[in-house]
Amino acid sequence: MCETSQSKQPAELAPATGPDQSVSLPPGLIEALCRPSAQNSVTRSLQDFDNGVMDVCSTDVTKQGVLKNKYDLTCPRTGCGCVILKHNVGMWVEGASVGMDDPNRTLHPDLTPLPVPPATTHWWLITPSPMEFENIGFTRAVQFSSETPGMQTLKWFICAECDLGPLGWTEEGGKEFWLACSRVRYKVQ
Repeated sequence: MCETSQSKQPAELAPATGPDQSVSLPPGLIEALCRPSAQNSVTRSLQDFDNGVMDVCSTDVTKQGVLKNKYDLTCPRTGCGCVILKHNVGMWVEGASVGMDDPNRTLHPDLTPLPVPPATTHWWLITPSPMEFENIGFTRAVQFSSETPGMQTLKWFICAECDLGPLGWTEEGGKEFWLACSRVRYKVQ
């Protein structure tokens, strides 16, 4: 466990190979390992941008008319800051909303409610593999009685560091991964 005040930093550690040998740790190593991952970056929610989703998109130089995420996408939980997706990986799509929220549970205050299906919402579409993400967690497969025809078994996305979610979804075994634009923060600095 990392202690932030008055912790003693070991100058040397004895390796397992023998008690007569020692290894010096680089200066600042212990502090760096104890530092939270969020660091001092500035993140904003989608609602903080004057032009909404158009302010967080950039044009894909390889494909005409395709918009990509302009910023790194991070967990929306205050104090987490885990990078979920690097910039220019997700493709902006306006598509059908998905009822990801349990109506019997209170929505976490850092999550924005999604429109009720069949309304549309904004998504970041990530293909062809979950390996495109920096950090993402998946729930177990959920049988989904859907308002959206054709979807049966889904997995929800959660933050890999703090488990906040759902942030998005994928069909079990699918090659398309849908991250809600309003359920992530945008790392602008």
